[in-house]
Amino acid sequence: MHSASPIPNFTDLRDTKPGYDTRYAIDTSHPLYDDPLVDPRESEFGFNDASSYYSRPNRMTGELLPGVPDAPLVRLDVMKRIVQAEQFLRSDPDVRDALGAPAHLRIDDALRPYQVQKFAFEVAWPMVIRSVNPDMSDEEVLNQIPNYCARPSANNTPTPHLTGGAVDVALINLATGEPFDRGHQAGAVKGTAYPDFHEGYHLIEGQSDIENTPAQAEVAAKDSEVVLGRRILYYAMTKIAGLHVNPQEIWHYGKGDPLSEFVSGSCKPYYGIAELPEWYTEKMNTLSQNE
Repeated sequence: MHSASPIPNFTDLRDTKPGYDTRYAIDTSHPLYDDPLVDPRESEFGFNDASSYYSRPNRMTGELLPGVPDAPLVRLDVMKRIVQAEQFLRSDPDVRDALGAPAHLRIDDALRPYQVQKFAFEVAWPMVIRSVNPDMSDEEVLNQIPNYCARPSANNTPTPHLTGGAVDVALINLATGEPFDRGHQAGAVKGTAYPDFHEGYHLIEGQSDIENTPAQAEVAAKDSEVVLGRRILYYAMTKIAGLHVNPQEIWHYGKGDPLSEFVSGSCKPYYGIAELPEWYTEKMNTLSQNE
């Protein structure tokens, strides 16, 4: 089945990823540079369960983040591509046979304004890292943060979620409404979050940057929901939608932002920091004042 082909080994991309956000200038002459932001929940798109991660109680902070609207805005071209992936997941018979039911994409995060990205980088992720690794020094925690979260940047090559060109998604079982098991253990960023972890490349010495430690030596069976779900998600988002995966996160896909264009090899990003709609900014201010 084409949609269940193995996910590639992303070791080389992870090795060369550091510094991607300072290498390229945004192509302001690109026809999609001013691509508008849209809300996936609008009737023409139909993603009624889409949301912004920090606008709701979440695993990172335990509660919503004040001042974050629940509208998960996405660039129009990216949204059209996600619609194509959704149509494939709902209708492809091979997907249904492999997973036991048609699938649906739930958008869990999209546009992330500077203030929110700053909070994630400076507060939320350090808190998570310390909870998982209580013996780490402050310096070691600081060194680990970029593995989890992009540093917020107001320079010419912003982080993915600042552009509106990137989304975080989950694969949902349409029959039950529950997420398919993606085999990720929170906090194991150098392991289970990586798209290629359950392909087991790291079990062969010298084949992967993922450590073959006792905690990471067990991968899911090739015919399991974990492996098939990951492969189908990756196929739908990359081959059907033409988006690019973050080599450190199985759930993160985008196009036009600096990370996506580093992954694609074009090295020519065309989405800069998204200009927030006036109504969105007003809602941010209102929510902040109500806290």
